[in-house]
Amino acid sequence: MATLKSIANLAGVSIASVSRVLNQDETFSISEETKLKILKAAEALQYKSGASALGRIAAEEKGSVAMVMLYSEFDEITDSYYLTIRVNAKEEAQAFGYEVKEFFLPLKEELLSGLGDYAGLIVIGHSGGWYGEEEFRQAVIGSKLPVVMADFNPKDDELEFDCVVNDFKGVMEKALEHFMKLGYTTIGYIGSEGVWVRDKNILDTRYVYFRYILESAGLYQPDYVFLGPTSIAESGYRLTKQAIEENKLPRAIFVENDSMAIGSLRAMREFNIKIPEQTAVISCNDIPNDEFLTPPLSSVHIYSDLIGIMSARLLDERIGTKRFLGVKMVTPNKLVLRQSCKETAEEEQ
Repeated sequence: MATLKSIANLAGVSIASVSRVLNQDETFSISEETKLKILKAAEALQYKSGASALGRIAAEEKGSVAMVMLYSEFDEITDSYYLTIRVNAKEEAQAFGYEVKEFFLPLKEELLSGLGDYAGLIVIGHSGGWYGEEEFRQAVIGSKLPVVMADFNPKDDELEFDCVVNDFKGVMEKALEHFMKLGYTTIGYIGSEGVWVRDKNILDTRYVYFRYILESAGLYQPDYVFLGPTSIAESGYRLTKQAIEENKLPRAIFVENDSMAIGSLRAMREFNIKIPEQTAVISCNDIPNDEFLTPPLSSVHIYSDLIGIMSARLLDERIGTKRFLGVKMVTPNKLVLRQSCKETAEEEQ
């Protein structure tokens, strides 16, 4: 019997692509050449259309995986970044033949007492959530299950876990080097105060690299750094308003994420700050709405979909090979320039 995996291997494509082509997903963009390769592979393996768990192909039965979000459903509604990770991880895991059970904060006893029912776990969120849910963390460690952390790193004493993370050093290098190329010497940061882990404040990685890079260039000025308790639009608005009212708005600002940047742009508009003529802005994530903001937002594009996809692939490989040590996978990024920060200084005049 043909499986998703066997057809994908023969066609040289992902399992998710096979599923979407054979299910005739009209929203899926794929070249005719690749589509033909998938159909020929299915024919060669004597694929027969008919009802199954995935609609048109018999997927391998691999049991269930738990997908645990270290945030609430409301948090996901207000920031599509984690939504993208979750949806792509779920679809890829289902394409591999797993049943996916999802859990948001607050975590249910059903999860804590039933970890043994799952073949593995994908945990999405940040280290503050991981260490904040101590009962869950200890239960996971004790279960010895294959675990992939999506968007955060395990600590040195948890090297048995896999993780898929962003290259935030690369994010900050791209943004700050562009600011410096434009000749800006007053560069600010608007972001969160980080998270508390075991009674210790862990600063956001983006801010850590922001400070390191600018200190190395002799340009770090703490008066232009504004940190708040949350990383939502309202916080970006409030912190930017504070900077303006204290007359500490720099020539360029890096904003921790696009949600905060939306609030930051709003504050600047209210105070008639010209963007980018007076203050240039670059953010992080590059969500789809960025190009429709006023002005369109320059942002470092993070492949959150890839974080989800690769988390599911790593988990499947880990389950299949029973590998002991964890693997760290780092995803790429790219700077996307729009109207809030131009390509050259001349364009900003």
